[in-house]
Amino acid sequence: MFMPPPLTDDWTKWMVGEWEGAGTSDSGKGSGTVHIELALGGQFLICRGDAKITELNPDYLKKHMHATDEEVERFQRSGYQSLEVYTIDQQTGEVIGFLFDNLRCVAQGKGTRDKGKETVAWEWHSGHKSTRITERVSDDRMRLIERTPNPDGSVMEDQGEMMRIKRRPAPESRHGE
Repeated sequence: MFMPPPLTDDWTKWMVGEWEGAGTSDSGKGSGTVHIELALGGQFLICRGDAKITELNPDYLKKHMHATDEEVERFQRSGYQSLEVYTIDQQTGEVIGFLFDNLRCVAQGKGTRDKGKETVAWEWHSGHKSTRITERVSDDRMRLIERTPNPDGSVMEDQGEMMRIKRRPAPESRHGE
């Protein structure tokens, strides 16, 4: 389709807004905010995340991520920022995502949405893979679980919950959109 209609599905409308929450992982704990908005005429969902590291497991990062003491310290100071861009493949209906973060990681994801749950399989530029499950718990609450296999066969698991702090209306259409 040359000019697809904007994303207006229930999932997209639910996601748009400001969210805050906290999470835990084998590598540590953190808290943060996510700003989610529609962009480019409603064709893409843009998610900007900013997290503060509240607790860190340096031994885990050294063992599984080969981090140096300096990198661990710098990561704790800088926190974690991400930019994610999502849309729906017009032909397959599959979720397509791209993720960029302040660790200079780039990932491409594909997935599905089904009854209040989105599952995206990510492939990172470094070659590793992960799976993120985002679950709609209520109109103003979501749960996230991300599982990343480590080279030694263990799996790092991140878990978190976010609460809506501000709802944002979808942008007004322009030029007959």
